[in-house]
Amino acid sequence: MNTPPFPAVVTAAGAATRFHPFSAAVPKEMLPLGHTPAVEHVIVECLNAGATEVIVVTRPGDHVIPAYVRSLREDGLPVETEEEDLSHGYGNATPLLTVRDRLSACETFAVAFGDDILLGEQPCGWNLATMHDRMHHDVEAVIAAQRIHPSKTRSFGIIDTNPAHAEQVAAIRQRPDPRTVAEPLAVVSRLILRPSILDRLVPTELARGEVDLGIAAGQLATEANVGVHRIAGHWVTVGDPRHYLDAMQTYWHLHATGPATTG
Repeated sequence: MNTPPFPAVVTAAGAATRFHPFSAAVPKEMLPLGHTPAVEHVIVECLNAGATEVIVVTRPGDHVIPAYVRSLREDGLPVETEEEDLSHGYGNATPLLTVRDRLSACETFAVAFGDDILLGEQPCGWNLATMHDRMHHDVEAVIAAQRIHPSKTRSFGIIDTNPAHAEQVAAIRQRPDPRTVAEPLAVVSRLILRPSILDRLVPTELARGEVDLGIAAGQLATEANVGVHRIAGHWVTVGDPRHYLDAMQTYWHLHATGPATTG
């Protein structure tokens, strides 16, 4: 029996302005956690979760990540790169539109941001695999989330859950006032989606003219069954210098007290 296609899109196309001038030469997704670049942690996570292939979408002109991914492919991993097509607009959803034709032919696909890593999963890829298992016929998407301190809600997209069903997304609000939030569930950059999301990926005023995946997912949740998955493990990012320091400290703390495995 053939395995149904279940691709994972890893986004690695950001400009990384907070790391300039370093990021002019080296993409932030190549920053190491331990001895492994961040993007490889994410690729391995996706494959461990059951992805049949991983497509890493890179920014135009980037030769570093494609060269590294070629080495992974030569080692036998089903991974490739695609250069982002900015004719679809700018935003964190543009990588999906870049490979839209390929995603449209699949029943489900995964999305993971290449500068965000889930550490301490047991086993690596457990969160995405669990989310994929929840994609029954009436579920249009499953979004990962992590509870944060209420004072930080102004920095994240926050999930409001259905009062009658705590595992179902009612809405996603961008940077809400903490006083209006019942449970501070921040959107984590891991999603399982159906191709129906692709028609919703358009520039919006709410995203200041960008194509924003979180906003599209929030709109989808008002019309369809969208689940929320509260992650196990530690969500860290290498997206800016301060958070990269936090990510390294978390990584080495976990690997000083537990098995040294990717993720």
